Amino acid sequence: MNPSDLSMPLNRRAWLRAGGLLSVAGACGSAAAQGAALRGVEAASAALAQEDGVWRLAFGSCARQSRPQPIWSRIAEYRPHLFGFLGDNFYADADTPDLLRARHAEFARLGPLQAFRRSHAHVAIWDDHDYGADDAGADYPHKLLSQQLFCDSWDEPADAPRRQRSGVFESYLLRARGRTVQLILPDLRFNRSPLLADPGRRNNYESMMQAARSGSTTPVPGWYLPNPDPSATLLGQAQWQWLEAQLTQPADVRILASSVQFAAEGSGWECWWNFPAERQRLLDLLRRCRVQGLVVVSGDMHYGELSRLDAPGLYPLWDLTTSGLTEVWAVPTPNQRRVQGVVAEPNFGSIEIDWAAGSLALAIRGGDGAPRLVHRVALDSLRLPPS
Repeated sequence: MNPSDLSMPLNRRAWLRAGGLLSVAGACGSAAAQGAALRGVEAASAALAQEDGVWRLAFGSCARQSRPQPIWSRIAEYRPHLFGFLGDNFYADADTPDLLRARHAEFARLGPLQAFRRSHAHVAIWDDHDYGADDAGADYPHKLLSQQLFCDSWDEPADAPRRQRSGVFESYLLRARGRTVQLILPDLRFNRSPLLADPGRRNNYESMMQAARSGSTTPVPGWYLPNPDPSATLLGQAQWQWLEAQLTQPADVRILASSVQFAAEGSGWECWWNFPAERQRLLDLLRRCRVQGLVVVSGDMHYGELSRLDAPGLYPLWDLTTSGLTEVWAVPTPNQRRVQGVVAEPNFGSIEIDWAAGSLALAIRGGDGAPRLVHRVALDSLRLPPS
């Protein structure tokens, strides 16, 4: 759930604009589908061969179709080589198949967003609202239809792996000039176990919100709690096996594009912290597979911020939360891992990779495209300690 929800009743594009290269990682579709992707990769590679500068990746989430979306022109002016849609790319909130289909039809008619898609390379994952319902997980009754409609709306080929898997998770490789960046988009909806809620906190929520509206600066948490059940899952076993295979592929930088926050703790809203066994499993996997150079970008919260998670035997894990493209939540929300933010205005995120300087610049940019927070990370700091 996004906190602000409480106050409010074409063929996969395997290509990049000049400046990047995009290929499907571990694709297992037909030869025809892979051939079409390969031609896009070749065209992008030829364009990137003419550049020798900073790689610009942009990300965003939470774009309500009933609201104006001027931010797409600002993102276009930023000239990202690739844009990642992190979920809630529109709001379906559909309890019937017909309504779910109608919401996808609305998404197809969003002029600024669809024009941006036609002219910019992009990848996408869903979150709860475009999956189908607020805070929905594996028990969403229309999830198979939602998977089909997602693949249709995002132009997946008829035999794309995303149409056959238990979820729409996917991984991509950006390769150019001897460098590789991996983008991993897990599906945190299709297999997710039920959330654990605190009824007392939920019942008291309106009084806490009233205090915030009256000027209180005390952070207001949501009502979700960490689930101690070790069998509770975010990904499901098949996706865990897939993820491990992705993390063994060579890459200089890896970006985990998570639809909900990974590092944040204590918000009371949806995040990896609500499934401690799953989050620990990922930390253990990063150590065991000796995964270097990973950062997280996340969405969902209707504000932007930067969080840092320090875990034994790992480098600092940075989580850049960018949300929303139209949605804004100004009431303080607790996060024990926050190091910068909150940016409570329409925003998008950017990750700039400067290979020559050996650094990443993590930024939240406002609706005018200008940075509101920037944090630079040395690539050497994203290395595991000697085993």
